[in-house]
Amino acid sequence: MQTTHIVKGMPKDIKEKRTLRIKEAMNFPLGSKLEPTHNVIDKINGIEIYFDKPGKEFFRNGENKNINDMTPGVGNHYPKYAFKDIWKDLLNISIQLPEDSYKKLYVIIYRLAYMLDCTVNEDKVRFNPSKEIKKEIDNIQNEIDKRKIDFKVLEFLYFLDLIGWNEDVKYQSSLNFENVKKGRINNILSMISVPLLFKKFIDDIINNKDNLENIDYTDLIDIAQAFSRTRGVSPISNKLLIKHLEPYLIA
Repeated sequence: MQTTHIVKGMPKDIKEKRTLRIKEAMNFPLGSKLEPTHNVIDKINGIEIYFDKPGKEFFRNGENKNINDMTPGVGNHYPKYAFKDIWKDLLNISIQLPEDSYKKLYVIIYRLAYMLDCTVNEDKVRFNPSKEIKKEIDNIQNEIDKRKIDFKVLEFLYFLDLIGWNEDVKYQSSLNFENVKKGRINNILSMISVPLLFKKFIDDIINNKDNLENIDYTDLIDIAQAFSRTRGVSPISNKLLIKHLEPYLIA
């Protein structure tokens, strides 16, 4: 797998991709609670990739209401999926797959946060991984299938892409990007933060089973504190990402 470099700031092409997507979604017609509009974005393996609009946050009251919220979907997969479900799936895979495989999956998700594998065609931006990335996805899927884990990598990546898209529509609709990581980037990076640090903690326990006093709780405590200060998102630092994902992610 090719080496991916940490993205600093927000390069112009990433800003343009996020802007085009926000504009596209803002133009989706608004349905009702009982009959939301069904907006098919793409198809993969015969399965629809779509947004239903409006989403549940549209119907909230007060400051929790978000008029731009949509419900992402990939066929019948991931109904009512929450952060905890994503973390559980990724941690389960991390524990069972070889280190190289789960590191590559996390780097592909990192790339997804910054839309590195999304392409533009007639002002529409779609997840469109290269042949090399698709080959890595297929290899990871083969590892998962060998272990009889019920998990579809490509469909999952499309779902994360939709979640990130929806977060941008909700929190970057002004298109000024004052906080460039708010929305898509913080959200998707938070998806890998927790399982990555839990995996490291589990490995630490195994390696120090006869010397429990050597177990390092620092990273888990830091991320727990960070989540207590934020609204459910807390990506870990670039330094930690590189530490846990090199040689596939580097400065």
